[in-house]
Amino acid sequence: MTPSRRRKTLRLLDARFQLKWTAYLVVTVLLVMVGLGIVIGRSAGRTADTASLAVKEAERAYAESRANSKLARQSVMLAAPDNPTLMASMDESLAEVDAKAERELAEVKGRQEAISRERRTTQLLLVGAGLLLVLVLALMGIFITQRIVGPVHKMKRLLRKVSTGRLAIDERLRRGDELEDLFDTFLQMTYSLRALQSARLATLDETMKRAAELNVDREIVDGLRALRAQMVLGIAPRTKSIHPKAN
Repeated sequence: MTPSRRRKTLRLLDARFQLKWTAYLVVTVLLVMVGLGIVIGRSAGRTADTASLAVKEAERAYAESRANSKLARQSVMLAAPDNPTLMASMDESLAEVDAKAERELAEVKGRQEAISRERRTTQLLLVGAGLLLVLVLALMGIFITQRIVGPVHKMKRLLRKVSTGRLAIDERLRRGDELEDLFDTFLQMTYSLRALQSARLATLDETMKRAAELNVDREIVDGLRALRAQMVLGIAPRTKSIHPKAN
């Protein structure tokens, strides 16, 4: 794997921190969605109950219409058994009443079925949207925390480097990372320490020059030179090692 590909690989820099805050974000949104789902479910349930009640009323009205039609036919047959014209007219009228009641019942049942389908569709949409939102929020949480944890992780590593006396910092934050002001303050601190170290080096060089003029003991001069080498190493820019290519 090349270095460029290794840098592009998503790796949790602080898994405990990132997963904790991502979980907080996901759980909060899930609670909101569950509450919203309960409200929508109750509203849909009341609508379905109203539709069921309307179907029952329509069925009762249809049954009463059929019963009334039957009683009306029996009454006409008893009152005028020898009048076929009246019977035909009565049958036609009662058939129209029954057909109207049947159409109303079918219409109410159709509305109930439509409400049930819409309720199931809404539930499926809520579940699907919830799962998709959880996935998106999880990815966003990791991405956002990565932009915060990345600079903190880098600063911890650079602070350990500074604590060993290495003041030459040539690293920068990635584009889009947060905590830029804090990292700039850290860089300003390293610049100030390097300037202070350079001033100490100038003082040490002057001391070594005076020591050479005064013929100070060689061991002392060698110690000063070793100290100078260590101080120069701390402020010297980092050089990249060149590795020969493998044949």
